[in-house]
Amino acid sequence: MNSKLAAGTVVLMMLLSGCGGGTDPEGFVQLPGEVTWNGEPIQDGMIIFRGSDSSERNVAAPITDGKFIVKIQPGKKTVEVTAMREVPGKFGVGPSGEQVPLTEAYIPAKYNTASELTTEIVVPGTETLQFALQEN
Repeated sequence: MNSKLAAGTVVLMMLLSGCGGGTDPEGFVQLPGEVTWNGEPIQDGMIIFRGSDSSERNVAAPITDGKFIVKIQPGKKTVEVTAMREVPGKFGVGPSGEQVPLTEAYIPAKYNTASELTTEIVVPGTETLQFALQEN
């Protein structure tokens, strides 16, 4: 087998096995992402991608240490981010009567319930999704 034919066969095998950055048989692609709040990684949260029409499935992924991995369909998406954090010096009562730190949702509505955040998933082309959320 000549070298051009061998190289073409390797590329074709990569594309057929999904190594070429395309979608899976159901039309999804798996992508990594990062989310920060005021320049710091969101430690513990959730990210949701809502499709622009009803034929697309909404997908969600947990955020840990500012990172997530999502299996998503290409297209325009509205993005929602939620996260909780402890309120310093404030405590409540846990299920068995013990003191537990109080938590609060701290990401503003413009990034979740009234999200203005959007993205477009383009395949091939999208490598890492990045969202830098700011207070103002």
